[in-house]
Amino acid sequence: MVNDASSKPEPLPLHELMARVLMAQEPSSQRKRDLIPALGTMQSLNQALIKRPTLDFVNAILRGIGQVIFVNNPVSGLLILLALLFQSPWVGGMGLLGGIASTLTAMWLKLDREAIRNGIFGYNGILVGAALATFGAINASNFLAWAIAIIVLSALTTWLLKTLGLWIVTTLKCPALTVPFNLVTIGFLAIAPLLFPALFARSVASPAVTAPLDPVPLAESLLTGFGQVFLVDDLIAALLIFVAIAICTPLGALVGLLGSILGVLAGFIMGVSPTALYTGLWGYNAVLTAIAIGGIFYAPNLRSVLIGLACAFISGLVGGVLSLLFSPLGLPSLTLAFCLVTIVAFTILRRSLPSQVPVDLSAITSPEEHLQRFHLAKDIISNFRRQLEIAMLGEQRRFLFESAPASVRGDLRYLFDAIDTNHSNTLSTQELTHHLHQSGQVWSDEELNYLFKSLDVDGSGEIDFEEFGEIILRQRRFMSNFHEFITYFLPIDANGDKAIGVDEMNVALNSVGESSLTSNEIEFLRYRTGTHTMTWNQFIEVLLVT
Repeated sequence: MVNDASSKPEPLPLHELMARVLMAQEPSSQRKRDLIPALGTMQSLNQALIKRPTLDFVNAILRGIGQVIFVNNPVSGLLILLALLFQSPWVGGMGLLGGIASTLTAMWLKLDREAIRNGIFGYNGILVGAALATFGAINASNFLAWAIAIIVLSALTTWLLKTLGLWIVTTLKCPALTVPFNLVTIGFLAIAPLLFPALFARSVASPAVTAPLDPVPLAESLLTGFGQVFLVDDLIAALLIFVAIAICTPLGALVGLLGSILGVLAGFIMGVSPTALYTGLWGYNAVLTAIAIGGIFYAPNLRSVLIGLACAFISGLVGGVLSLLFSPLGLPSLTLAFCLVTIVAFTILRRSLPSQVPVDLSAITSPEEHLQRFHLAKDIISNFRRQLEIAMLGEQRRFLFESAPASVRGDLRYLFDAIDTNHSNTLSTQELTHHLHQSGQVWSDEELNYLFKSLDVDGSGEIDFEEFGEIILRQRRFMSNFHEFITYFLPIDANGDKAIGVDEMNVALNSVGESSLTSNEIEFLRYRTGTHTMTWNQFIEVLLVT
């Protein structure tokens, strides 16, 4: 026979118990204010179009166009498509054809629907279409063959993203980027003209005209660097692409512009002619690298932006070297420099600077949202550090309660008095139990005792108003941002065991500028939790009641 005591369920985690206490008093959710006004990723549109398949597909295609430059926004994607069509209807049309082919392939393979909806399987196909339309010697007699090649190769990028991309993510712990696009496009341009010269000849580049150094076209090249990401060299079209990025993510546009400057600087250092710099070809790899590391795959704080800009400069240099190697073969180097530098940077940062915490790949949105998530984690982790230092001295501080405005304290007093039925200005176990039963909730004795012990921070056997107010405010702040905070921590749990060890705790602290735990702090936490490694729920409890 099973022992009754051992079969009793464990109490719910503290943050869930607190949420039940506050069910009737929780304020209605409010939309978070963005740090910088922008359209962002417009995820609400995705939800609105779920039952409208045609518009949902159009939305996915437009997002795929934007995803070429890390902009997950259909309005931005539409502006970029217009820029492509403005420069060349043929290039824009073939890019659109490639995006449609790669997206339909993802749907046929029944790949992740949300990933499809957010354009993840579209951007490589779009680049394939635009690149082949640019580098192929296309005429009336062979355009159908090129169109078929674009469809097939774009579909192939989806399969590569599913297979090779998955290997890159799981083994190298970094995104697949435009690796599929580079592999199929360079491979096709290298082999097809040899096998079928009558159908798939490469276009011949016009000889460059020498021009003196001029600050105006040099400044224009900074914008053209954005355009060249899409193989666009027209200034108006490039400006439209820059605007498309800026309306979704101003931070991304700014970091990309700094990257473009460093790409041009790399060209200067390598002695490139002014004419070559004016084309923007020295900026596009740097633009992609700067945005990738300085805002998309890492939250855009000072350190990540500086690292991203350093990598952007290196990307410009590597792009120059690859161009020298590929040009004699008559092949473009495309975005190989961006892919190589970014993947190597990921590897180095993961091994040498683990405190530079990447954004979880399943939670990538926009640099603004990543920055907001970083500031939230910094606020909670830094406050925890201050609370820990004070708790070790045997003192207590009610940081949130002390800084709460009078209106908030009034709300807390109203709730406290509703529970304090004997008006003693303290809460007893009986009063708390009575309040919870009055609300119609069923609590076990273990849950009630656990909750009361957690609220009774000073261990007096009673809960005073300040103790009550502080823990309620901590709980409200934490739970209102629960998803964002946990998402920030996902990459920190490096071994995926859903527990937080000392090393991982130190990574979290270091990632927001705090020093590592001292030996005394480690012992104090072990004493509080009774374990060397905390589960997620124990970690959250420590954040709430320390």
